[in-house]
Amino acid sequence: MNKKRKQVKTADGLPRATTLQALRSLMKLIWQVDKAYYLILLFRSILGAASSLVNLILPKLLIDGFARGWEWEHFLKGILAFAAFKYLVLQALSFLKLKEKRHSEYLDNKVPMVFADKVMRLHYPQLEDPQVLDLKERAIFPITNYQALQGLLGAAIDIITSFLTLGGLAAVLFAFSPWFLLTLLALCVIASLLSARFSRYMRHALQDLIPTNRRYGYWFDTIFNPAFQKEFRVYGLNVLLLAKVNTYTGEIADWLNRLYARQGNNATLQNLFTALMRVMAYGYAALRVLGSQWGSQITLGDYSVIVLATENFFATFQRFFGGIFELISNVHHLLPFCQFMLLPEAEQPDGLIPEPLRTLAFENVSFRYPHGDRQILDDLSFHIYEGEKISIVGLNNAGKSTIVKLICRLFEPQSGRILYNGTDIREYNYQAYLQQLACVFQDFFLFPFTLRDNLDPEGNSPDEALLAILDEVSLEGVMARLPGGLDTHLNKAVWEDATDFSGGEKQKIAIARSLARTSSLVILDEPTAALDPLAESEVYEHFHELTRGRTAIFISHRMSSSTFCDKILLLQDGKMAAFDSHQALMKGHNLYRDLFMAQAQHFLEQQEA
Repeated sequence: MNKKRKQVKTADGLPRATTLQALRSLMKLIWQVDKAYYLILLFRSILGAASSLVNLILPKLLIDGFARGWEWEHFLKGILAFAAFKYLVLQALSFLKLKEKRHSEYLDNKVPMVFADKVMRLHYPQLEDPQVLDLKERAIFPITNYQALQGLLGAAIDIITSFLTLGGLAAVLFAFSPWFLLTLLALCVIASLLSARFSRYMRHALQDLIPTNRRYGYWFDTIFNPAFQKEFRVYGLNVLLLAKVNTYTGEIADWLNRLYARQGNNATLQNLFTALMRVMAYGYAALRVLGSQWGSQITLGDYSVIVLATENFFATFQRFFGGIFELISNVHHLLPFCQFMLLPEAEQPDGLIPEPLRTLAFENVSFRYPHGDRQILDDLSFHIYEGEKISIVGLNNAGKSTIVKLICRLFEPQSGRILYNGTDIREYNYQAYLQQLACVFQDFFLFPFTLRDNLDPEGNSPDEALLAILDEVSLEGVMARLPGGLDTHLNKAVWEDATDFSGGEKQKIAIARSLARTSSLVILDEPTAALDPLAESEVYEHFHELTRGRTAIFISHRMSSSTFCDKILLLQDGKMAAFDSHQALMKGHNLYRDLFMAQAQHFLEQQEA
């Protein structure tokens, strides 16, 4: 039985989260990733507070000792006792800081993985939604570039440590003078409000900078992208690209100038209140040392404690509220991350387990892309039967690749049904249904893994079977020159010992990957676009053997590739213009015949030339 999904408030189609909700979400995430982190933070805070408070003791110990005429043995015992305690506290703190650093590094590595896992579990249409893509960029930026999660945890340590320290200092100052403590609190609150105003300015300023910084990063990365270097040199694009980068560099420089000016003004005001605090502390405490007119007289040792406690209280109070503002600021930076983690995931409820394909049917299917302004498929219906080889043809943007995405359940039609063996494909278990499909997408991708892992990610096929498939797609010559064989890595940018295959070889590997999968439906979307004519012809000639009698859907702009298919589905303006064999379509007057004859004429003219 499926769990009822908790309703999430949305704004502009995206999840909405308050600061408090985001903080709870982040604390929960850290708890799930690394529970021990909280224990380390607690003990580190307690020891940090103890280390600060114990510093009040030594000056009083020495001054009172002199006043009482202690022998040097008493001084030595007192100093050694203080030093021993301080040493133990500092050693424990160093140990906890080291532990905290290791756990922080673990979080640095783990949280982006949690984020990546979330991306993988989203509905595919969301990954083509500009709003979601923008939210994705804003979500990961503060974690990878701004270290906002570490800032959040650092602020939490400051808050807890400062709170415990303030408790001890307040007790000392209250015993000295309640009114003194209240006056000090008032100065601290005013100084903290000034810090809050600057912190709020910083938060908004950083959010305003993110779009500029993202565009700057895009153009900067583009300059160094190896894939674009040929165009840069041939078309002389370096001046234009540098101008783009310099534009955003200027915007960032202006932003920094405004920030530094605001930062300087805030620092001046903070220094003013610090001076007022010191005048009050030193002056009033001195009066209490000199007589009892302003309160009970105190010793010089007490004077040192009050002065130090006042200095520490002011600094710790600012650190306490600074920690709160920093925590809130980092939570605001991480709000997009929390929003992204609230995006609905692709639910995969238990469903039917499909048998091998017997029939595949589109029934009155209509579809347009999210935020799209054009109907891609309009009331489309057709049937495919077991073992048939079907070619889908049409002009650009006719909806050929969209049919593939719908069959793969990457999108759902707005109306109509897609039936697999007479059952709506949405009623099948998603993973079990995908096991029946093998696809070579138009924009296929080979991962920087080994050749074996690319061909058989699940590790179900023996090496002999994989090598046989590579032979079938005419890669036996390539395999003969690979010393690593199936263990050869792809992509030299990642692996030093990798092999970079040509475009045609990569396309053959992609075809081999689809053939290595045990499925009943093979879908090939422009599978030979990067192959030379001889290699392409070889694929067509052995197409039946390659697909092993399985049902196959073939998409290509080259009309000659349709001649070996049983039927041709002709798409025009999102509708089915024809669905018949090559021979039958060539006898009529239709778009397919026009396209075929135009390409054939072009081929003949090239041969004559």
